[in-house]
Amino acid sequence: LFLGLPLLMVAVRGLPGLTDLPAEVWPAAARSIGVAVAAAGVCVALALALAMTTDRWGGLVSLLPLSVSSMVLGTGLFVIVYPVMDPARVALPMTALVNALAALPFALRVLRPEVARTEANFGRLADALAVTGWARVRWVHLPRLRRPLGFAAGLAAALSIGDLGVIVLFSGGEAATLPVVMYRLIGAYRMEAAAGVALVLVGLSLLAFWMCERGGRGDVDA
Repeated sequence: LFLGLPLLMVAVRGLPGLTDLPAEVWPAAARSIGVAVAAAGVCVALALALAMTTDRWGGLVSLLPLSVSSMVLGTGLFVIVYPVMDPARVALPMTALVNALAALPFALRVLRPEVARTEANFGRLADALAVTGWARVRWVHLPRLRRPLGFAAGLAAALSIGDLGVIVLFSGGEAATLPVVMYRLIGAYRMEAAAGVALVLVGLSLLAFWMCERGGRGDVDA
C-alpha cells in the first residue's frame, strides 16, 4: 500500500496527461537520462574503490554524504563555481556528481559485503599468483560483482532521474531535466500535463533500474 498506491495514482492521473505533453519534455528526458547514466557510473566507480579499501576509511567516507543533504552539497559547489564561470554551463555535470555522492552510501552498502566475500574465497589464491591492482579487480572481483554492481547502478540511476535539487540551483532554464519541467507545469497550473510528465518520470526511473539490474545478472558463483 505504501509504495503501490502512490504509483497507481500517478498512473491513473498521468495517462490522460500524456496527450498534453509539451515539446520540451523529450529533450528534458534525454538530459535526465544522460545525467542518470553519468551519476550511476561515477557512483559505482567510487563505491567499488571504497569497497576495496579498509573498513575504517571506507566506512568513514561512505557516511559523509549522509551527514548533509544534496542541496547543501549543491549550494557549496555553486558558491565555488559562481566566481569562476556561469553555473548554467556546468549544471548537468554538477547534478550528476551530487546525485552520485548522494547514492554512494547505498551503493557501498551493497558492494562491500560481496567484495569481502570474494576476498575471503579467492584472496589467498590471488596473492599466491601475485595478482594485484587492476588485474585483481578485473579477473577476481568484477566477474563476481556483476549483480551487486548492476543493482547499485540501477539505484543510483533511478534516484538521479527523479532528483529535483541541484539542477534548480545551476540551471539557467535551457538545461531543464524532467523534474524541472514538471515543477514548471505545476507552477503554471497545467496539472494534467504535469501528471503526464510525472508518469514519464516514473516510467524512466523504473526502466533505468530494470535495465541496470538486468545487466548485472549472470554473475560468476563464488
